[in-house]
Amino acid sequence: MKKYINIALIPLISILTSSIIFSIINLFEIAIHPAFYLIIMIITSLIIGYLTGLKCKDKGYLKGLIVGGIFIVFLFLISIIITRDIKIYTILYYLIIITSTTLAAMIGVNKKN
Repeated sequence: MKKYINIALIPLISILTSSIIFSIINLFEIAIHPAFYLIIMIITSLIIGYLTGLKCKDKGYLKGLIVGGIFIVFLFLISIIITRDIKIYTILYYLIIITSTTLAAMIGVNKKN
């Protein structure tokens, strides 16, 4: 359980640091394309999925779904607190993140063996 808590800190730290970096960029009134945010979250989910796959012995798809689900619940709670509405774009965004986490966990399990 402790190994999964350590892995869960990675998205939390990356979300906080990217928020700070994007806030500083916005202070200088530099436009950031919305796809860039998606790319950052996909990279984060790939990293946590891969690390989860390296930590588990088998069934990387199941561990990836679990970790991706926990990550999505965390993002969903933040989204509800901030925006208070759900759009189809948000649901698609969450599905992309779960898929990338699952695929990366499967790659991590196969890389280890």
